Amino acid sequence: MHKTKLLIPFLAISLLTGCSATKSVGVSENTAITSEKSQVEWAFTQAQQHPEKKLIEVINGAKSNLDIAIYSLTQPDIVKAIEKAHERGVQVRIITDQQEAQNKFQAQELKMLREKGIPIKENTHKGLMHLKVTIADKSVVTTGSFNYTTAASTTNDEVLVVIHDPEMAKQWEDQFERMWNDHSNFTDLK
Repeated sequence: MHKTKLLIPFLAISLLTGCSATKSVGVSENTAITSEKSQVEWAFTQAQQHPEKKLIEVINGAKSNLDIAIYSLTQPDIVKAIEKAHERGVQVRIITDQQEAQNKFQAQELKMLREKGIPIKENTHKGLMHLKVTIADKSVVTTGSFNYTTAASTTNDEVLVVIHDPEMAKQWEDQFERMWNDHSNFTDLK
């Protein structure tokens, strides 16, 4: 407890005096922080910052690959952007939650994407596959509470965080690959 009390003022002073490599680049509708190696942006639904539009920008910007681990995927514009990415030659892979994939609306969207040739896996372990992650071109990661649904885009308190950082993206991509290749906990969508 005593060490924590000493550490907090030290960290606060360090941040206030600029000892951090991160600097703020202005506060705008979609606030961003930039460092020499990365840029972080975010968008809150309730602040009318449209996380779905920010996500679609990332999807539309993908040139070679798009790996998506998403609990819920029903928002039509996002589904369309994923479909278009695949059509323009981007390698798209999706991992989703087994229970959520049985939802009538999500099942319909997943069926359409699978029929287009997009490989989709679902978890078989007893827990939820509750991630909300998109990795584009092994250089950009999105995460946060934002499910890819209309409610998350319009009504819920949600946030989407976009991280432009190839080193971090590689670590997240490694985790995605581990899940994709884990045949005991993830199988092809039925």
